[in-house]
Amino acid sequence: MNSSRKKIYFASDAHLGARFHKDPLAVEKKLVRWLDSIKKDAAAVWLLGDIFDYWYEYKYVVPKGHTRFLGKLAELSDNGIEIHIFIGNHDIWMFDYLPQEIGAVIHREPLTIDLLGKRFFLAHGDEVDYRSKLFRLIRAVFRNKFCQWLYAGIHPRWTFGFALGWSLSSRKSGLKKEALNGNVKAYQGEAGEYLISFAKEYLKVHPDINFFVFGHRHIMLDLMLSKTSRLLITGDWMQYFSYIEWDGESLSLNQFEIE
Repeated sequence: MNSSRKKIYFASDAHLGARFHKDPLAVEKKLVRWLDSIKKDAAAVWLLGDIFDYWYEYKYVVPKGHTRFLGKLAELSDNGIEIHIFIGNHDIWMFDYLPQEIGAVIHREPLTIDLLGKRFFLAHGDEVDYRSKLFRLIRAVFRNKFCQWLYAGIHPRWTFGFALGWSLSSRKSGLKKEALNGNVKAYQGEAGEYLISFAKEYLKVHPDINFFVFGHRHIMLDLMLSKTSRLLITGDWMQYFSYIEWDGESLSLNQFEIE
């Protein structure tokens, strides 16, 4: 590892390629500018899921677009920076393309790992959401290898359009609910946030966790759970353009302001 590169960065939920972005290319370019700004001191970049709004790898076909972003990840990887990508609930179907092309490490389940002397629990966040039986059922179907094999038999012209249309419909539905219910996606308080509830229960069995870091919820949150444990939620690259920075001593939740 390059001795001048001592920091670890976390980000999530860019939903690149989403039809609900007003300017999808602008979002991608801003994410690339952030990656470019951290490349001098980054030892590793951890992308905690839903970086793509939809991703499915056929044997010879991957989603078009994302050229600038993937190129920048390849550049960072070629220069010795570790690239870690968690699958999210939108980009579940990552297989061997990104590991082969850019050297990324793909993570499919929550991970406990020591980073610069502290113990982290990392996950996208949907993996520990047990509120909705329907959500859990859909997640299980999407992750099932036989269902993935059946899905792969459908021509990409149908699957890509269907998936992006579904995402757009889901986002519009969510926005309507926010308008009716007073922004249901806003911070729900400690008792109302399932990621906090999960972390508190997990700490009872694993008190050695110093930091829980999640994506998925599209909120920026930094909360002390105990004297030795904190929970952070990364925000997103749709409205906050936020990220987490860790240097071995300080863990901070920041926003990228450079246009």
